[in-house]
Amino acid sequence: MNGLPADNPRPPAPRRWRWMGPGLALVVLGGTGLYGLVHRRSPDAPASPEPARTDTRIPASTTAPHATREQPPRPTAHAALPSSPQAPVPTDAMEAEEKTRREAARQSARQYRAGRFNAFFRKEVFVEELARDGASRIDGLRSELADPTALQQLPADARFMENKPEPVLERMAMIDLLFELAPNEPAARDAMTSLALSPIDSGLSDPVKKGLVGEKYDLLFRLAQVDRQLAVDTYTRLDNPRLKSLLREALMAGLAESGASPAEVQRMTAHL
Repeated sequence: MNGLPADNPRPPAPRRWRWMGPGLALVVLGGTGLYGLVHRRSPDAPASPEPARTDTRIPASTTAPHATREQPPRPTAHAALPSSPQAPVPTDAMEAEEKTRREAARQSARQYRAGRFNAFFRKEVFVEELARDGASRIDGLRSELADPTALQQLPADARFMENKPEPVLERMAMIDLLFELAPNEPAARDAMTSLALSPIDSGLSDPVKKGLVGEKYDLLFRLAQVDRQLAVDTYTRLDNPRLKSLLREALMAGLAESGASPAEVQRMTAHL
């Protein structure tokens, strides 16, 4: 079972105003060398006389049976080589690329947080520019949120409900960015779903568990505003009863925030 905080906190439903923020291939070259066709004729083979009969085929010589036989082609110096298999990307290069994506995700979150308090900040323009990076930026956000290292650096008495630490605020901004990208980017919705469903390591400290539960609450709440049915399906797939109990309120609040009527919310969640 996934580990959860011992005191089993239930994060309160976020206020609406809190949620209105913006959110090698390697080319393998195969050899294409040419083969030359080589024809050999024995020097002592007699010249074929022009026959008087209408059959113009050259009779086979009994003394040099190989004189007119076409030899099989021999490869030239430029013979084709077998195509090389696709070379794997070096591990160091992959790690460097992952580090770059995650740093870009952190920078975007910081810019977004700072921009929300700037009267000249245009959220739509910022999100549009962010979307140009496509899957790369979304992968960076997903990888950063999937790694609880930043939360593990917090003191044991860290509070998440008030005076939130900087790492917590930064990660909340990353969830906001996924939410802003989600309406037009399926990869962002997939990232929100996978993060909401990811298990919580039972070996983590209680403050870290609380932070992760709060993030899953935010993710499900926001996902319900973008795709109601996907949010319901994601909630159904949670395999930890305690976690489902904690996140049920997030689902309901998110569905209501999306504009669904109470009757529609009841219809969509009656089987839960």
